[in-house]
Amino acid sequence: MDFGGGDDGADYLDYDIKGRQYHEKLFFNSGFAFLAGSVAGTMYGAAEGLRGAASSKVKVRVNAVLNGAGKYSAGWGNAMGVVALYYTTVESLASYAELDEYVGGDPNVNHVVAGISTGMLYKCTARPQTMVLAGVIGGGLVGASCLAEYGIMSYRR
Repeated sequence: MDFGGGDDGADYLDYDIKGRQYHEKLFFNSGFAFLAGSVAGTMYGAAEGLRGAASSKVKVRVNAVLNGAGKYSAGWGNAMGVVALYYTTVESLASYAELDEYVGGDPNVNHVVAGISTGMLYKCTARPQTMVLAGVIGGGLVGASCLAEYGIMSYRR
């Protein structure tokens, strides 16, 4: 079937090697993190409510589960959403500044810098020791995920 285009060659979509743009990553990451944090907070709160129910009656236990789920879900979701916002913003800034070019072209540097900065930003109102510990934890988690990704990719080859 001919639609009058005249060109029968394949059409290709434009591909950006850096991936999605900042706002697309931000919306996806913060939305997913909020959802995951809310679900985790709901599960934790429901378990705490069930464990701390004042009576063995069904109505009291259901009320305790609902109260516990509501107590933790929003807080955990908001906290995870803020962490995702920090991470995505710092990762985008590190990519824009091309930090990976200063250390030999390893793209994982941007991720690790973003993890360290995210942990430090998240706990910036605490004591300096706590802030540094949060940065080490954030950088360590991101570094571990980069190593795991490298291991999986090299195993698949």
